[in-house]
Amino acid sequence: MKRCLEWLRILIRTSMKISRYILPILATAWIGSISSRPFGDTLRMRDFGALPDSGEDASEALRKAVATIGKREIPTVLCFESGRYDFHAPEGQDDRVNIVARLRGIRDLIIDGGGAEFIAHGRLMLFLAEECERLTIRNFSLDWERPYITQASIVALGDGHVDLAIDRKRYPYHIEKGRIRFTDETWEREIDPESYSTAYDPQSGAVLYGTRDCPLSDRNAVFRGEAREIAPDTVRFFGTVDRPLPIGTELALYHGRYLSNAMTVVNCRNVRFEKIDLRHSPGMGVYGLRSENILLKAVCTVVNRSEKRRFSCAADAFHFTNCRGLIELDGCNCNGQGDDALNIHGIYARIVAVSKDRKQIELFGVRFPAERVFKADDEIWPIVRTTGSRGARNRIERIVRKSSKRLVVALREPLDKTFREDDFIENASWYANVSIHDCYFGRANRARGILLTTPGKVVVHNNRFMTAGTAILIEGDTDYWFESGAVCDMDIHDNLFENCGTSASNNGGSGWGEALISITPSFRPADESSPVYHRNIRIRNNRILTYDRPLLHARSVEGLQFVANCVEQTCDFPATAAQRQSFCLEGCRNVRIAENRFIGYGKPDFELIHMNPNNICHEKAK
Repeated sequence: MKRCLEWLRILIRTSMKISRYILPILATAWIGSISSRPFGDTLRMRDFGALPDSGEDASEALRKAVATIGKREIPTVLCFESGRYDFHAPEGQDDRVNIVARLRGIRDLIIDGGGAEFIAHGRLMLFLAEECERLTIRNFSLDWERPYITQASIVALGDGHVDLAIDRKRYPYHIEKGRIRFTDETWEREIDPESYSTAYDPQSGAVLYGTRDCPLSDRNAVFRGEAREIAPDTVRFFGTVDRPLPIGTELALYHGRYLSNAMTVVNCRNVRFEKIDLRHSPGMGVYGLRSENILLKAVCTVVNRSEKRRFSCAADAFHFTNCRGLIELDGCNCNGQGDDALNIHGIYARIVAVSKDRKQIELFGVRFPAERVFKADDEIWPIVRTTGSRGARNRIERIVRKSSKRLVVALREPLDKTFREDDFIENASWYANVSIHDCYFGRANRARGILLTTPGKVVVHNNRFMTAGTAILIEGDTDYWFESGAVCDMDIHDNLFENCGTSASNNGGSGWGEALISITPSFRPADESSPVYHRNIRIRNNRILTYDRPLLHARSVEGLQFVANCVEQTCDFPATAAQRQSFCLEGCRNVRIAENRFIGYGKPDFELIHMNPNNICHEKAK
């Protein structure tokens, strides 16, 4: 009998451990089964007046179809035929986001594009899903007739000017009184001084080696001066050129950032995006907020080569804020976008006031409205501003008062006296487990590959990284973006990293990351006894082809492993990274670097900052 009870206890403990890893997988499998099982009804866009290749605006037809589905409340498939469909923003409404299809409270819906080509006109969002469940959107491409980026190429550089070739048919513009304005049927814009003017190699289409934002002149100053058309489709911009670029270099000139996402999900559950090519978006490709279980399968940001473009989306390909359950990327291809391929994070809200009984606190969303992140009944972590350390969980009993950026909440328990004004709050109910596999992250996108800050379980495996910046960035930001999520369990294994960081920290700047993998929370250890921010990050069994030295830059990590990787030296680019050591470690503990194989790379070297050498276990390289 005792033996049976002991076996039962072992079985229960094992089951609890396994469930942590199996449940996210089952969640995705369940989403997939929902999308593939027979549904109750099929509606066709043709019946609502949307005909392929008609050239007519299909926006109203799509709205009618969505309204009909919302009233029926039965499982539905909405089908497009193959061909082209145009969607237009209302004329003169470029100052706002125009939503084509707003899905509210809909369950068990599949929107099947049938391989169609969706073409947008103006500042619009194709789909906004709110409080939907078991939603699948699939099988189409999405582009803009006139993108919110103009492509140009350098044809001449002189003393105080640069000449650019601009295809006026593809990228209409006009010049009045020395000012250039780029136009579409619904908008007129200048070159955004806060955006990037990303430079591309005309041969490879990759971000030009060693260049980052505004490579010709700071804040695009040269494009904000006088402009003069000196020949058909050739414009001379007068001003200081801080850094000459090679003749033929192609530039992406942005007319705004984050203007509108292609598709957004808010407060949704079990959402699947599948077989979608995003050739452009005025903002992010897919954005999710407070949503649960999201699968992206073969969703790709791709360059429209028939239009000879170098760019795709204007911002991140995929971005998820305070989502939970499982976020999975399966077979996605990210290239040409104007910011990172993927960013998954929570939000830090600053405590600006605490009541006398410490049962009410006022929160300020520095970069993001606090009332969109925190709701009644959410569990929270208080965060020490100076270290990023989490306190004991508490719970929001109710929302007392809210405004655009400020939120007053009542807590179940008084706020611990350890925390005070200027510390932070993080949502402990809404954070994601992540699985990223069989994806490609290319060198034609600005900035980094993937940004991951979540306390959930993260697995990154069987991917190919060829990024202009750091391939994987793990932060935790209390300085600028206030993106939260100290890592607790991350496994990066069996990936191919190929000459990453070609425009990262070259020539002394931090740029787009310090090393192949960069772990750089805002918290900076003061000495060997400082607390740690991240935990349990394993980098193992990867193949790394690198032209430069830095492999890992890590700050404030407990339980860091760089194990059984194969590092091969290439000569494909000049070695100019600011970090000259293989491993730069600051304030880390229980570090293991072992069983790695180095081919032509030389002996790996280390820089240890605020660390006891006993905190690193380094076995001799093979």
